[in-house]
Amino acid sequence: MASMNAVPSDPAAELAAAEVARQRLAGALRLPSWFHVSLGVAVALQIGSAAYGLGDPSGAGLLALVAGCLLFAVVAWVQVVRFRRLNGVRVNGLVSRAVLGTSTWSSLAEAGGIGAAFWAVLEDQPWLAALAALAGGAGYGLSAHLWWRRYQADPAGHARAESGATLLAYGVLAVGGLVLLVVLR
Repeated sequence: MASMNAVPSDPAAELAAAEVARQRLAGALRLPSWFHVSLGVAVALQIGSAAYGLGDPSGAGLLALVAGCLLFAVVAWVQVVRFRRLNGVRVNGLVSRAVLGTSTWSSLAEAGGIGAAFWAVLEDQPWLAALAALAGGAGYGLSAHLWWRRYQADPAGHARAESGATLLAYGVLAVGGLVLLVVLR
């Protein structure tokens, strides 16, 4: 039987308290060491190996392309595991937006880097391809860093993430695009 002395709850106050707790948690979360740098380096190597592989679709070129993709996958997985061990939580949007690069800026950095690097390979300018890969990787790492800062300032507004099916579709499209580029080369 309910007590007659129970004080009715104030939903607005409870929501405000929950928002304060979410802000406090988001501000207390930490990224593992070398998080953005390792992602940027892995993407730079992925871009460079993809440009080389697309420019030379022989066995060695394709092996380089696959190795670059696998290296990125390993670095991404390790950093996500390290984040979860460090903080004990999952953050919506971190994996898709910051790590896998579905944010606008990381997508532009990677696409621009691979486009410029591939063009440089076709023009037989390996130093320019390396520079484009480094720029793409740096842009990717910087965009992950900016997403993280925006998330910490406004966790509710930046905690959107793509579904697993959407991420899988992006992956299939990317692999299909690479295969098409190699076949048409």
